[in-house]
Order: sequence, then structure tokens, then C-alpha cells
Amino acid sequence: MRDRLTSIIAVALLLTLVGMSYWYSVKAEMEGQGHLSDLNSPDFIAHDITVTKFDKSGGASYKVFAKRIDHYSDGHATAEFPEYYSLNPNEPQVTARSDSGEMVSGGETLHFYNNVDIRQQAHGDKPASRLETSQLDAYPDEDVYSSDKPVTLTRGSDISKGIGMDFDNVERTFKLRSRVQSEFMPRSIQSGLNKNESQASKNAQ
Repeated sequence: MRDRLTSIIAVALLLTLVGMSYWYSVKAEMEGQGHLSDLNSPDFIAHDITVTKFDKSGGASYKVFAKRIDHYSDGHATAEFPEYYSLNPNEPQVTARSDSGEMVSGGETLHFYNNVDIRQQAHGDKPASRLETSQLDAYPDEDVYSSDKPVTLTRGSDISKGIGMDFDNVERTFKLRSRVQSEFMPRSIQSGLNKNESQASKNAQ
């Protein structure tokens, strides 16, 4: 159970990166831009934007893409099809995407809408993980994340579903609120399936 919870936390940690890396990087690009008096019209629009984060050694640690971002003079911004890709070769790759996103209150609150899909590749003896929902709210300053919508968490062949979720990265707690349904496959069976999949992959090559 501890291993399963650790995987959940690892996946949820990505939300911080999605919010902080993307929105604050873009926000920094926008500082100094003139503001328009019309709050209904964006004061800054960018298309096909890419933000790359480099570590101290000069290697790329992650990339964030967006089809379009609109920034408004009251400090909120919207994005179309934001995507995140981790690039650290020493860690399992993590990806995240949604159809749209919104930043309000200068980045204190982040909303992700429609087809929110967060994945972590398999690594060693740890299977791949995936979190799916239609809406996610992130509060980076508190390191808290939540959703009122149906949520599906997949880890290997284990699946948990529920309505609504709360994740507190400070307290290290993850909770599905209601209508929770879980399917756990015995480890011996799952191990056999993983071996068969691995062998099938080698044969295909």
C-alpha cells in the first residue's frame, strides 16, 4: 500500500511542475507589458509557445508547450492545449496535458479543464501510472490539488475510480471523496502479465 501511495504522490507532484513551470515562466515573459483598460480583451497573446527549463549543468529538465495563451490586465490568463514533458534521463518520464487551462489571482489558483491526463512511465519494478479527470484545481502556494469530477487512477493493472479527489502534498495525503471503486490484481498475476508483455515486445522487435 505504501508503494501504491508513493506512486500516487509522484504523479500528483507533476501538477506543481505544470502550474509553476508553465504559468510562472510565461508570467515572467509578460512582465513589463503595457496593460489595456478593457478587461475583456487580452493585453498579450502568444501562439505555439514553448518553455524549456535547463538545470545547472545545462541539460534540459522539462519542456512545456501551449497552442495559445491569452494574458489579461487583471492578472489572469488562459491557455489552449498546455502540455508538459519531463526530460531527465535518470527519472521515469512524466507527461501531462489538458484541453485548456486558466491562471487566476496572479498564479495563486490554476484550473485545468477537459481531458486532463497525467502519466508516469514504468521504471524498474514500478509500473506505469496514469491520472485522468475532466477538471483539476491547483493551489501552488498551499501545494494542494482537488477536483469535483470523476477521477480514474491507474497503476499497472490496478485501477481506482471515484467522484472528486483531494491531494495535499504537504501532508502527503490523497483521497477519493465518494463512490470509490478499486480493482487490485494479485501481484503474482500482474508480474506474469508484465513478463509476457516484455517478452512480446522483444519478439516484436
